[in-house]
Amino acid sequence: QQDTRGPPPPRHAHFSRKIIPTLVCFQPGSIHHFGGVTATLLNFLRGMIYGLIALSFLFFLDHCNIIHMESAHVLRSSVLKSLSISDDDPKGLASLEASSGLKFIAVDQYVFWMYELDDAPKKIQIVEEELEQLKKNQMAMEEESVPLAEEFAKLMANP
Repeated sequence: QQDTRGPPPPRHAHFSRKIIPTLVCFQPGSIHHFGGVTATLLNFLRGMIYGLIALSFLFFLDHCNIIHMESAHVLRSSVLKSLSISDDDPKGLASLEASSGLKFIAVDQYVFWMYELDDAPKKIQIVEEELEQLKKNQMAMEEESVPLAEEFAKLMANP
């Protein structure tokens, strides 16, 4: 028996008939469902975005001293070096602060300063009460010292 299908198709026909539809295939009936390479590229892009969001969140937690990641410290140092600013270069950091109009401080130092500012009115009130008490004591001692000063003056006049 002889093959009635005819001659085999050229190789480029096989590529265009089998491979290309697989690369850019769409799900029938849905304009939002991609297949093949398109789906792979979309999944890769989504994975990169989710990874960057997760990494940014971890860097934020490290910045707040909730977790410790050495890679976040290395990244911060490399960024400061790329800006020609090192941790022990106060002139570079001062020029960056002056040009941006911001003051760069650590989060724990900021929290400490905010606690001090929130607690300052209470401390001022306590010190003012102590000062008032000291003034009252001074007035009482001055009143007690007036008769003693008069007696001292008398004794010194008539030895």
